[in-house]
Amino acid sequence: MKLQFKIALFLSVMLVLVVGGIGFMTFGYLERTLETQMGNNAMDLAVTVAAMPEIREALAAQNGDGTIQARVEDFRKQTRFQYIIVMDMSGIQYSYPSENLLGERYRNGGEEQVLSTGEAYVSADRNELISAIRAFAPVYANGHQVGAVLVGLLTDTVYKEVGTQIRNLETTLVVWLLVGILGAAILSLNIKRTIFGLEPKEIALLLGQRDIILQSLNNGVLTIDNSGKILLFNKLAKDILGLSPEDVGKPLSDYSDVYAQQMLRTLDSKETILNQEIRLSPGKTILCSHTPLRDHRGEFIGVVSNIQDLTQVKLMAEELTGYQKMTNALRAQNHEFMNKLHTISGLIQLEAYEEAEEYISEVSDQRERMSGVINDRIENTHVSAILLAKYNRATEAKIDMEIDPASYLNRLPDQITEDELCSVLGNLIENAIDELVKMEGGEIYVSITSDEEALEVIVSDNGPGIREDLANKIFERGVTTKDGSRGYGLSIVKEIIDEAGGIIELDNESGAEWRITIPYEGGRALDYD
Repeated sequence: MKLQFKIALFLSVMLVLVVGGIGFMTFGYLERTLETQMGNNAMDLAVTVAAMPEIREALAAQNGDGTIQARVEDFRKQTRFQYIIVMDMSGIQYSYPSENLLGERYRNGGEEQVLSTGEAYVSADRNELISAIRAFAPVYANGHQVGAVLVGLLTDTVYKEVGTQIRNLETTLVVWLLVGILGAAILSLNIKRTIFGLEPKEIALLLGQRDIILQSLNNGVLTIDNSGKILLFNKLAKDILGLSPEDVGKPLSDYSDVYAQQMLRTLDSKETILNQEIRLSPGKTILCSHTPLRDHRGEFIGVVSNIQDLTQVKLMAEELTGYQKMTNALRAQNHEFMNKLHTISGLIQLEAYEEAEEYISEVSDQRERMSGVINDRIENTHVSAILLAKYNRATEAKIDMEIDPASYLNRLPDQITEDELCSVLGNLIENAIDELVKMEGGEIYVSITSDEEALEVIVSDNGPGIREDLANKIFERGVTTKDGSRGYGLSIVKEIIDEAGGIIELDNESGAEWRITIPYEGGRALDYD
């Protein structure tokens, strides 16, 4: 049986039981109330008849000349009761609706108690012929009981009198039942439409398929509802974000990491955020996109996040970029040496041997100083490669680049990778070169030092510095001092430093001087061949 009909049938049966139960209790209560009311009315009339002086006197004198019959019947005809019987202590009837039974003993029973104890009471007389409510009241004269009065009311007559009200009640209950059944049918249809006409088995199948698809995705998936509570996530998202099944249903605001805050921004703005690279921890980077979810009516119902683990990709990229940096350094070095060889060749052809010797000595000393600092003081091949590449690039651009001889690097803070440090150095030195290439006598100074507490990097130049109108917003994406550039370099530098828990400061008095400090938290010793 289909779900729609199951729901409609179940609700209809429940309505029949409820309405039937209500009707049963109502009619039962009505019957009891009517019988109680009839009994009370019958007792009132019986007491009234028993108190009539002529009745008491006639019974006391045992006068059966018809006086009681006439008086009682005249009185009864003015009421709704079917019979009023007056009897003496022997049960002889002095009044009865049928005169041919006068003088005979009352034969229907029930009068024994009133005659023997003088107690007034109400009883039911239900037999094959009639069903009636009877009230018995004693009759007293001169302080002694001389008989009793019986007043009877047929229940069928009363039910006929209230038949209209009973039929109205029955009609009302039937109408309620029909309306309820119609409502059950409409509700079942609405439920069916809400679940897109699917049956429970189909829903279970779809849920199973959804779970299989989620778990088989190469990317992590996490979903929150429109109140920010976690709805579901697949195994990959669980492993990447370090979640557990207990996290389902928890507000995402309980998590203070950058990923959670970024997803909550999508929840607030209801706008898509694409391809955001987030560093969850040292050596663990993800690429994520957050997309608002809307139902078939277009109403906002939550946010789904697509997560890609870039950790392995970053490791391979670092290795490749390390080779690339070395290649670029060698290419620039080769180009520089070719220029110097051409210079030496020209001096020799001009027979300026002393000048050639001095030039060779100057180049050799300069190269030895630079090589000594890079090879002996910087114990990281990636950092050495980027410094050498930028040194050669600066030399090509006729810019004097000096690496502080006191520089020393033997370990990195846990919070930053060698590739990230290379990115910081590369962006700052490249920016300096771009500014100084426009002027004569450009100088760049680089210092890298590490002590027990922190890693400090200084990159300065003697250029014009950062314009005052850009100084306060230079780290924002899209802000740049160069024409046609997108302005991402310094924003990337700032993100790397912030995620590493470091500080970057700008001294803009005489050129641009960038000072970066990154604290050590159990820094990683460097061991490279």
